[in-house]
Amino acid sequence: MSGMEQRLPAATAGRNTSHHAGLSSAEKYERVAFTFCKMGTTGLLAWALTPPVFVLLVAIAAVGFYGRALSLGLTRSRCVLRKPALIIGFWASVGVLDALWLLGRL
Repeated sequence: MSGMEQRLPAATAGRNTSHHAGLSSAEKYERVAFTFCKMGTTGLLAWALTPPVFVLLVAIAAVGFYGRALSLGLTRSRCVLRKPALIIGFWASVGVLDALWLLGRL
């Protein structure tokens, strides 16, 4: 066998060795939701350089994914706000304000 070839030990053959294997459904949704939280935060920080539609779409996605994670029992997130209900409220507010701004009513 050449140095480039590597094999898994027999004990791990056929097993899911991914670090995602032990996550609950709520934790899986939180991982996706946290990604949208980071994207939205980046969009907010660079508001002048990014289209406002991006922030609206990310806010909608964050609310949806955190809502699903919350319904599956998530009680704490890696997001700065920590509590999923608080995060949902924040991104829902951002989404509403952004939609109003885009429609020219604010």
